[in-house]
Amino acid sequence: MKHLLSLAAILCGLSLVSIEAQDAQALAPLPPDGFVTLQQIVSDFSSQPDAALQKYNGARIVVYGRVGQVSKSDDEDGNPVVVYLQNANNPTPDVRCVFNTAGVPQGGEVNVENNDSEADFYHRNNEGNITSERAIEIVGEQVGIRGTFDNFVAGDIILKECRRLRPESLAKLLAAHNIPTE
Repeated sequence: MKHLLSLAAILCGLSLVSIEAQDAQALAPLPPDGFVTLQQIVSDFSSQPDAALQKYNGARIVVYGRVGQVSKSDDEDGNPVVVYLQNANNPTPDVRCVFNTAGVPQGGEVNVENNDSEADFYHRNNEGNITSERAIEIVGEQVGIRGTFDNFVAGDIILKECRRLRPESLAKLLAAHNIPTE
């Protein structure tokens, strides 16, 4: 009887491992264009972090979602800006998008507002006068950001080498994925 109970426990354990393996495979694969909504990537990491790490590992993806916060980067690599994409009902950052200096137009500077609500690019002429400025990220805006998945740390899904998609490129992606625009 003792051996039967041990055998039953082993079989139950194997069944659980098999179910967990099937669950890990349940994540939808990334489409060829790497497009994912903020809700989808957050759901993947919330429900199956190990499978999500495998799915996104090193992938160049486009995340479409709401800008929740913009801040100056304080990393040792000298990256100028970090944009946090977050769901409106979640006060903590979900996707941390690190913009490196390659994401700043040639000769440009980046300024982040004191209240972390907006980042702007500035261009100066030879005399140091600002010749143009352009807002790159504004809190509350729906944006598409392309970046390389780097890590999942303390609840943050981290993308590096990020760039914001131009409106026309984003519109094409949204249409291709049947996502209505406002």
